[in-house]
Amino acid sequence: MKILHFPAFISILFFAFSHEPIHDVTVYENNTMGIKLFDSVAIDNDYVRIMSNSTACSKAHTAGFGTRIIVALERIKIVGSKGTMEIERGNVAVFTADQSYETPKGAYFEVGIKSNHPPVQSPDKWIEPLKNSVVYEDDQIRIFEERLAPGDTRELHSHAQRVVVRLNNVQLTDPRTKPNGSPGGGIQVPNTVKFAEPVVHVVKNLSKDTPLFNVVIEFKIPSEKQR
Repeated sequence: MKILHFPAFISILFFAFSHEPIHDVTVYENNTMGIKLFDSVAIDNDYVRIMSNSTACSKAHTAGFGTRIIVALERIKIVGSKGTMEIERGNVAVFTADQSYETPKGAYFEVGIKSNHPPVQSPDKWIEPLKNSVVYEDDQIRIFEERLAPGDTRELHSHAQRVVVRLNNVQLTDPRTKPNGSPGGGIQVPNTVKFAEPVVHVVKNLSKDTPLFNVVIEFKIPSEKQR
């Protein structure tokens, strides 16, 4: 019988575990561009599949997916059925179900909206958030730039379920309960993504010199619930 030496066994274990997909948050190493990437599934739930620096549903009419969104983390070129486009960090390119694109090179997230996702969960009440800029909207989602100047506060507002791509290193807090934040709490780590549940809250940017900048892909809730 062939004996597997201990160092080789450890190497096999390391290879197996090091290639597990990353879920919920994708972390990057620093390089000359400020980011470095791991190609993987970042999030996969009933609503979305998010890939980091690779694509899972770039072809038109990909089974199980509708709209796809590319969120750039650096300047990237996208070649697809809409033509060739170059987008900067923090910009988005939206593709409907009948459109296709090649897998871009560089740092980005691909967000695929699942076509048969469960009903969207709603906050207790709806108060439209201010100081955001909507960059895309259709019947199902809206995409906006979530910005807040250093030291500024966004008063009481609501969010439905959403994908949040964090771009700047700031700390947020709800000043109603933690005016000065809490150690390690509310940190927005750049180049990471999360899927967030409904909330009604107040947000303050505790940074003294860095604005908040997130790209938010938010599911729309039925209009009768926005009352």
